[in-house]
Amino acid sequence: MRLIDELTMEIQVGADPARSSVELKIAAAAEDDVRIVHLSREEARRLAALILFQATRLDQSRVGWRPPHSSFERRSA
Repeated sequence: MRLIDELTMEIQVGADPARSSVELKIAAAAEDDVRIVHLSREEARRLAALILFQATRLDQSRVGWRPPHSSFERRSA
């Protein structure tokens, strides 16, 4: 998978050369600045699940948005 954003920064996702982990290559402003993150299979799955969970929450917030302060209740001891 390769994702290129509008600022020409990119994220590449794939297996590392040894095929032992998932490798994320995250480009910075300069082409020489590339950050590489290696994730185990389990870490990659957890990260994907968190991203999907947060994306779902974004969709739900459009349907029934409430001011953040209304969800907080004061409790006395």
